[in-house]
Amino acid sequence: MSIPRQRMRQQPGLSPTDQHKLKTTLNTTYSEDMNMIAQHFGNRRAAQARITDIDTHGGVTLEWDVPSNTDGSATEDMQFAVRGFDGTSSVVRELGDLATEAIRALSGNSQRESELSRAQHALDARVLVDFAYVQPSMLAMSFVALGMSALTMLAVSSSTHPLLELVHMFVSQSTCYYVLVGVVIVHFLEACVVCAVCQLVKTFQPRQMDTRTQMQWTVGGALFGLFCLHEFASKIMRQFALAESMQRPPQRPGQT
Repeated sequence: MSIPRQRMRQQPGLSPTDQHKLKTTLNTTYSEDMNMIAQHFGNRRAAQARITDIDTHGGVTLEWDVPSNTDGSATEDMQFAVRGFDGTSSVVRELGDLATEAIRALSGNSQRESELSRAQHALDARVLVDFAYVQPSMLAMSFVALGMSALTMLAVSSSTHPLLELVHMFVSQSTCYYVLVGVVIVHFLEACVVCAVCQLVKTFQPRQMDTRTQMQWTVGGALFGLFCLHEFASKIMRQFALAESMQRPPQRPGQT
């Protein structure tokens, strides 16, 4: 998992203040996670692991001591490059993933997570909306299925059933056909919009949207229209509201 430090220099970097704060937090609050990374990816006898450098583009240097019976201790280090670097959060995510992988390998427990990963997940829960697909109610799906079935029958059926003839006395078959075509087109456009919005979410926040979830929302929009779009739109609006609240500066005492 150790890879050479290689960053794209056109990306925004970490300021010296951000680097210092991040190093301090990692080396104090999450020191045990740093030890796990050093022991798994470096040396099983590693102790007192600490982050010694975080460069402006997310390259991380981890250093640790290796006790020796003759010379006291030796110092080793390893460098990691952060994938998809976009600031402090990407460094935390990368080290959290490395720590989780190390803990699971060293403990043999595939369910354990690092403290760093748990903290990141807790933060994500506060600032990121869960875009998991929500299926419409059975009543809504039944209503759509029956409505589309009835409209299709009225539009294309050549049956002389009395009930169909009664409806056609008020609404011609050609009118029903054009209504059916219009409904299909609207549902198709709704599915295209949902698919495009999901693609945007997946591009900028891949943790919130994967291909499977994108397909679920797209198919749901095509089949159930507004019954599906209502929930999807509410998630989008909640995400915008959360993003706005995170950017809003805290109100000082005495301000109104």
